[in-house]
Amino acid sequence: MTRSFREGLPFHVKLLAKRLLVGAVGALVRAAARSVNFTRRLLDFAVKHGLNLPRAWDVRPRDYHGEPLLPAAFTARDFLLLNEGLKAARASDDESRAGGEIKTSVIIPVFNQVEYTFHCLRSLVSEIDFRETEVIVVDNASRDETRALLAHFEGLVRVIHNDENRGFVDACNQGAAAARGRFLVFLNNDTVVLRDWLAALVETVERDERVGAVGSLFLYPTGMVQEAGSVVWRDGGAHHYGWGGRADDARFAFAREVDYCSGASLLVRRELFERLGGVDRRYAPAYYEDVDLCFGVRALGYGVVYQPASRIVHYEGGTAGRDTSTGFKRYQVTNRAVFVAKWREVLEREHLGQDPARVEEAATRRGGPRFVVFDERVPTPDRDAGSARMFFILRALARRGRVTFVPLTRMYGPEYERRLWREGIETASAVDYKRLVKERKFAAAVFSRPGVADALMEGVRRLSPATKLVFDMVDAYFIRLGREYEQTGDEGAREESARYREMETRLARASDLVWCNSAGDKEAMTRLAPGVPIEVIPTIHELHDGGPAFDGRSGLLFVGNLVHRPNSDAIHYLMREILPHVRAELPGVRLTIVGDNVTPEVAAYESDAVRVAGYVPDAGPFWRGARVVVAPLRFGAGVKGKVGEAMSYGLPVVATSVAAEGFGLTDGTHVLVRDDPREFAAAVVKLYTDEILWRRLADEGRRHIELHYTPERVAEVVGGSIEALGVTLRTRVEGGSR
Repeated sequence: MTRSFREGLPFHVKLLAKRLLVGAVGALVRAAARSVNFTRRLLDFAVKHGLNLPRAWDVRPRDYHGEPLLPAAFTARDFLLLNEGLKAARASDDESRAGGEIKTSVIIPVFNQVEYTFHCLRSLVSEIDFRETEVIVVDNASRDETRALLAHFEGLVRVIHNDENRGFVDACNQGAAAARGRFLVFLNNDTVVLRDWLAALVETVERDERVGAVGSLFLYPTGMVQEAGSVVWRDGGAHHYGWGGRADDARFAFAREVDYCSGASLLVRRELFERLGGVDRRYAPAYYEDVDLCFGVRALGYGVVYQPASRIVHYEGGTAGRDTSTGFKRYQVTNRAVFVAKWREVLEREHLGQDPARVEEAATRRGGPRFVVFDERVPTPDRDAGSARMFFILRALARRGRVTFVPLTRMYGPEYERRLWREGIETASAVDYKRLVKERKFAAAVFSRPGVADALMEGVRRLSPATKLVFDMVDAYFIRLGREYEQTGDEGAREESARYREMETRLARASDLVWCNSAGDKEAMTRLAPGVPIEVIPTIHELHDGGPAFDGRSGLLFVGNLVHRPNSDAIHYLMREILPHVRAELPGVRLTIVGDNVTPEVAAYESDAVRVAGYVPDAGPFWRGARVVVAPLRFGAGVKGKVGEAMSYGLPVVATSVAAEGFGLTDGTHVLVRDDPREFAAAVVKLYTDEILWRRLADEGRRHIELHYTPERVAEVVGGSIEALGVTLRTRVEGGSR
């Protein structure tokens, strides 16, 4: 029933049903909330007056992955696990000292509070790879058992002992001076790092050379948000965005550029840290030094990014307390004046006056236009080429502005949505799109696939007349379905083709810009919608290492989402009309079929000579292990992702003319193109046995992808087509007044 709802109904009907369902559920939730709040107040009153009643809602908080945020009381099992972790970490540390490169240095200043330090180190042991990460603890003359505790980590954690408490600023600089890593990570000892904490920080800074510093999502032990990036107002006051909110709130779930991130968990490029002269000593002993450091990074032309995939639990005030009138905490007040004096010009030019009503506006520094992108579902780039194309389009737009992605469905769970969040792409519910369009004043709206555009384009135009409308056809449905009718004689395909021809023509004429998947689709649409700008945005492929040479490979490979009719038809065509001729010449050759949504008919081909692998999270080993890719598609439209992906791995392809179209390929140079089944089989045998031909096609195919189809190349086309609409794109990290 769910599948019938998802695939059988028009987009606008599904959206209406979803809006009605959400509205009904919302009403129930509001009613339940009123009841719960009344019950809570009643029980609080009872407890206040001496009645010991159970609190049914006192359950352990959980993080995004389902495990408790904090461990229970320390047990013998924990001791054994910690001991094993220390052994493994020391072994990997020995390897790193033997010549491995240290990528990241984690620097932890400590003063007393041995329990916090222990739990912090305990969480690090199971989280980081000591072959490429070092931990440096700077002990500021602790008077409790800290020295004895650190001795148990000897050989694993590097310790700098000070004879006096030199404060947080000097401790950070001491640790940085001793560090060997390319990235410095400053971490408070009153923290517990959660899964993927460090990997998310490093991945963010490595993925974008314009990022200079990256901070984490801070959670209270209760699981509520403490900080999701921070705002600095014009008067120097700091605001912890997200404070007291839910960790699963969509506003805090995506990466974004911010004014600053707290130094309790902050990665900084070492080269930038050194250019700035380290942490400014005018803030010694502590407070506002992290704000100043982030402002310095931005002054050098780099961005400061909040990355929610990196999560820590922070016991706020665990080391310095919370009273700003005494102890180190008093420097939070005095150093604010120091900070304002240093950065007055920047604050006046780029920052808003303190106004709680504008905190959402102040929470992101990313400049450039706003884009909204609508699609049927969250992209699943490891499952189909269309999703990979959309993922790269979203990434290209996010580098040039602020992107909100609105899917109708989330078919495969939250991990795919998290991929978008890590890229700095906000996601929103389709039931909320009208409010978003009214409030955000998007510069451009992209509608991917005709059903989505048919349901939403007219409404968006009405709600926001100034928004430019981009119809992303993906491939021309009417061409693909027309070819299916020609091959199969299916009357349903003929009727669908006629319906989509009318729909796609109407949508193209109503758009300000059309994106299609191939030059052939562009030519067809130019005739149907003359005068409308049309740009080719093909499938997009990152270059991969080629893997073994000719002699180290074996077997044939077919890759494709098998619920897609062109792919399932191609498998049957391959098995019935091509493969028997191949086996007559290569009797031992094995075929592997990789793809999501294996149908029972395809699964029935499983045998000693045919492996039906189905969906695999990483198809890389198959691309690197096969000798020849076969793409015997009889119908379809646009460029075919399987062909481009094979060439990106340097893996030669035998394809039909339909499968090879749109790439600008030359038969015999980039691929072998054959349409007759016997000739197709002969080409497979030739390529499988001729090493010279195999090498030529492998080299030329990969070079062709590098020249035309990498993310960088296609991103230029995406950006250029948007700019041609009169939308000014963001081209660099900018301080940017809001």
